[in-house]
Amino acid sequence: MPRPGVTREQVFEAADALAQEGIQPTAKLVHDRTGGSFSTITPHLAAWKDERGGRGVANIPDMPESVAGAARAVWAAAWNAAQEAIKTERDGLSAARREMEKERAEMAAEIVELETKLDAIQAERDSLAATLEAETKRHREEQERMGDLKIENARLEERIANTERRADELRDQVTRLESELARLAHKQGESKEGAKETPKPKERPATRAKPAPKNSS
Repeated sequence: MPRPGVTREQVFEAADALAQEGIQPTAKLVHDRTGGSFSTITPHLAAWKDERGGRGVANIPDMPESVAGAARAVWAAAWNAAQEAIKTERDGLSAARREMEKERAEMAAEIVELETKLDAIQAERDSLAATLEAETKRHREEQERMGDLKIENARLEERIANTERRADELRDQVTRLESELARLAHKQGESKEGAKETPKPKERPATRAKPAPKNSS
């Protein structure tokens, strides 16, 4: 298999070696020694010829027609092989491109699916955040109501305590009044008993007043 990426130095070394052997360097001969592509070898070989000024091989006679025909046949075969290789490489590239396009389409579909899932997750997260906020607000309101109820309960307990103190005071007053009434009733009873024991003086009959004399006129 040809080695890709043949360098200028490799082409120059192969051309120098062919010239020293008395062989006129050609792209095909250089290719046989270095590998690589003809499109890379040809400009390097032309540069080599320009630098050598055509002095690579001296006194070389013209190529016989039979040799030239054979060379043309070899060149045609090499060219056809190169074209076949290019076609094979082009077909491979086309297949690779189709495969890449298929993978790109699959990746695009996967991206769309992932974005859809991400949107769903985002919506669920927003819903949970809203629920959490509502629960937090409700809890805060409950705490505030509990605080208000504690304050109201403290006020009621204070009112109850004041009412109980007032009730105790009223009970004490009732007790004192009952004692005072009992004392007064006892005293009144003693007064009635004393009145029964003391005799009453006899009452004299009331004298009737005499009528005044009438004046005669």
